[in-house]
Amino acid sequence: MANPLLGQTKVDKILTQFSVAYRNNNLIADRIMPILAVKEKSGKYAKYGKDNLRLPDSMERAPGTRAMSFDYTVSQGTYACTEKAIEKEVPIEFQNNQDDPYDAKRDATAFAIDKMWGYQENALATYMASTGNLTSNVTLSGTSQFSDYANSDPLGIVKTGRTTMLGLTGKKPNVLVLGNDVWETLLIHPDLTARIVSVGMTNMEAIKKAMAELFQVEEILIGDAIKLASNEGQTDDLDNIWGKHAWLIHRARPSLMAPTFGITFKDVQRQVDVRYEDAILSDVVRVRDSFDQNVIDVNLAYFIKDAVA
Repeated sequence: MANPLLGQTKVDKILTQFSVAYRNNNLIADRIMPILAVKEKSGKYAKYGKDNLRLPDSMERAPGTRAMSFDYTVSQGTYACTEKAIEKEVPIEFQNNQDDPYDAKRDATAFAIDKMWGYQENALATYMASTGNLTSNVTLSGTSQFSDYANSDPLGIVKTGRTTMLGLTGKKPNVLVLGNDVWETLLIHPDLTARIVSVGMTNMEAIKKAMAELFQVEEILIGDAIKLASNEGQTDDLDNIWGKHAWLIHRARPSLMAPTFGITFKDVQRQVDVRYEDAILSDVVRVRDSFDQNVIDVNLAYFIKDAVA
């Protein structure tokens, strides 16, 4: 990883109150898989079967007889938090040869954290963008894609996902996750605007809430984080981390007997440390994190692949 050249951090004093950096400010991984703090790096959690949903033909009890008995099944899921870490060397020469607004250690820390957060976001998005992982799915193409305003049926597609999840789990989705391209497309889809504009909504948050009500979910999450897909030295090629897809998920706050699509188990909080290495006359800024993005029930997600062209 290249350092800035000596002299590149010397700037005109008139520009010290302005700088440009491209950073992701809207990351949603932890809102899809809520964080659960755990004491041990790996362990098990309790899972129950659906036996309580199996109803008997009769529960009548005759006088002097016992009530009908029943059994239920239990199992265990496992989690394993693994450490992720990234570091940046900050040579003393650069620290001694810089002007405001540059601050080598501050900047290294900010960008290391950006990389850590982006890694977590991308890991979850990559997993969720695979029909091999999320087996309840549909792939749209041609006239069925939401970008075909004349023929597509977003409300019908979401209805299919909702009823599919209900049939598999007894739960309905309460969160709709949209890649940014999908969100921008739905904002002007006539099937939705005809219903939303009719009530005179102009505020974006109000529109998002109204759209959530149309799709029968509690919240819409928009994935607009980006990543640089090109290699160093090549022309910048920015990709949307969440692609052109959509997902229905059922999300619950981590608690007892609360089914949910996934949980982010975290055994330690994210840590930033700085150490000095005399051999290279550099401070080394390191960011460490430890977590497991754990799928609790894959059937509590419905994947709409290639929702837009």
